[in-house]
Amino acid sequence: MDCYNGMNKVELKVQDLLQKASNDKFYIALLREKEGTRSLPILVGLLEAQAIAMYLREVATERPMLHDLLAGMADAFAITIREVLIHKVKGGVFYSYLVCEQYGQTVNVDARTSDAIAVALHRHCPIYIDEELLNAQCMRDEGGGAYSMPITVMNTEVLRGVLQTAIEREDYELAAHLRDVIREREENNNSEL
Repeated sequence: MDCYNGMNKVELKVQDLLQKASNDKFYIALLREKEGTRSLPILVGLLEAQAIAMYLREVATERPMLHDLLAGMADAFAITIREVLIHKVKGGVFYSYLVCEQYGQTVNVDARTSDAIAVALHRHCPIYIDEELLNAQCMRDEGGGAYSMPITVMNTEVLRGVLQTAIEREDYELAAHLRDVIREREENNNSEL
């Protein structure tokens, strides 16, 4: 573990790329602790999933993809992408920095986590997360092949689907909890506008 501005960093590796459902346009990049057993599911879109899959399988393209272009620009301007740092989650969305260095100066560049993962794979740089954030967001093995995920990992659209299922199953306690989480997210989003 490395310490960064008071946080304990844990290194993650991309373990797998999973499609949520056969008709779904979202994928899950499953990150696993390099020196441990905790896993972190990150929701990614189709284009980012394609880029991650290509880098995982080391597939070369004839022309540069967006992440290749970014890496080429970094090289052209003597910028080293040292690492990716997943530093917070808000409303089911993970936030990350590309930690870059140029002429001895370190700069944190805000990046979508899905793009940051693709860049990390392309540049062979480490992906880190704060220990406390990993503990709060990691998947837990419940035994028998079942895993539990914290509600904060799911985006609001997914939560609405789970809410509908809870209502259909007449699980009103869960439905009320989900309704409150969705309402809180919507209020927080409106207050930031």
